[in-house]
Amino acid sequence: MSKMESLVRETNGNFTVGRRAWFDDEVHHEELQKIFSKAWLFVGHESEIPEPGDYVTRRLGVEPVIMTRDKEGEVRIVGNTCRHRGIRLCRADRGNSSHFRCPYHGWTYAANGDLTGVTNVREIFDASFDKKRFPLYTPAKIDSVFGLVFATWDPAAPSLEEFLGDALWYLGSIFGAFDDGVEVVGSPVRTKMQTNWKLESENLSGDGYHTPITHQSAFVLGMFAGPDEWEQMGDVVAKKFRGRVVDAGNGHTFRVHHLPIAAEPPKFHGFPEELWPQMERNLDPGQIDVQSRLSIIHGNIFPNLTVMENFKTSTESKGSATRYMRLTVQYPLGPYEDEMLWWNLVPKGVDETWRQQSSRAYLRTNGPTGMLQVDDNENFAGFADSHSGEVLRDGEIVLEAGMNDTIDEPGWRGTVYDADKTEQTMRAFWRRWAHYMEDDASAPTPA
Repeated sequence: MSKMESLVRETNGNFTVGRRAWFDDEVHHEELQKIFSKAWLFVGHESEIPEPGDYVTRRLGVEPVIMTRDKEGEVRIVGNTCRHRGIRLCRADRGNSSHFRCPYHGWTYAANGDLTGVTNVREIFDASFDKKRFPLYTPAKIDSVFGLVFATWDPAAPSLEEFLGDALWYLGSIFGAFDDGVEVVGSPVRTKMQTNWKLESENLSGDGYHTPITHQSAFVLGMFAGPDEWEQMGDVVAKKFRGRVVDAGNGHTFRVHHLPIAAEPPKFHGFPEELWPQMERNLDPGQIDVQSRLSIIHGNIFPNLTVMENFKTSTESKGSATRYMRLTVQYPLGPYEDEMLWWNLVPKGVDETWRQQSSRAYLRTNGPTGMLQVDDNENFAGFADSHSGEVLRDGEIVLEAGMNDTIDEPGWRGTVYDADKTEQTMRAFWRRWAHYMEDDASAPTPA
């Protein structure tokens, strides 16, 4: 058994993960080689580069890249490093340019990565210098779903649709519900934290266990709907919220939490009512069931993209109900360094007043400095700090909550568990992690 295999142990109903899986230099370098050079990774949203020449700078794993739109309107991704001496080509977070020119020696590249200009080429090099030899590095594959742009360095990777599997259906329930799609509000926020990238991915994978403990202050402040609100929103059918978690395969997971009100007729509380008919039109019956009476849906697209659509009843004043959509990506800069990008999204063409209220609700709760995220960050930072030495890093953590959860069949995709406070999704994440990290796993295969 290799070191990587031994970190995730599942035997006789027990499930443990060695703590070095988070905080070990060797593990980190193996992740970069075996996960982030193989998997499909989220880069950005098409709405961030609406016009030819628009670009944003990002990372693909930890590798710096530029996402741009060429003059034909095609989305391109190129390495943000000159082929001459390796200098970063583009230093701005975003902009518009017909080409990229290295600030060191002036080599110039087109949006598709072709080297188009070499300064003083005849004097410094030779008239026969072949620019075709030195295009920018590019991912092996680029694709998008619902405006979400992904790429992979691996030419042998499966298609994006195959990689996403049943997770594509859940992404469609969030980002495919509107006639004109969704768009990013402003620019994503960038943060850095001394912790490990996997903590945010695990938490958003479907951890409902921590909510009433970690986020108790949100309950005190009335941000979660209570019995008075339930009666105003529909026929009350239960005494508490209904939560399920989903193993969508390939390491992708979701948690779906519903208000305790009737699902029929469908009501998409928190969105403007003029959007409700198009949501019914664009979603299939199972997706309508996910979205109707929704409290929150969140999940993780393996390895490092988290998605969230949340409904809050009081972020400005009592009864200020609204929904918001959020994406985050975790860049694994080191075992103890996580860089995150945060996107806030809204349906295109939505009323400006609602758009602003939705964005404010996001910023105050699950945004980078929102009260719920600050709660989570305290846990993430504390976990990292408790492994600053050598002794405790040799221990293990236990992920055995909900080992006997029952499978539900609500007409959704994936394996749906009738459980909310469970660790099913964390186990799915770690099984997939172990699959990539095993010594004999040369490429990912569908779960």
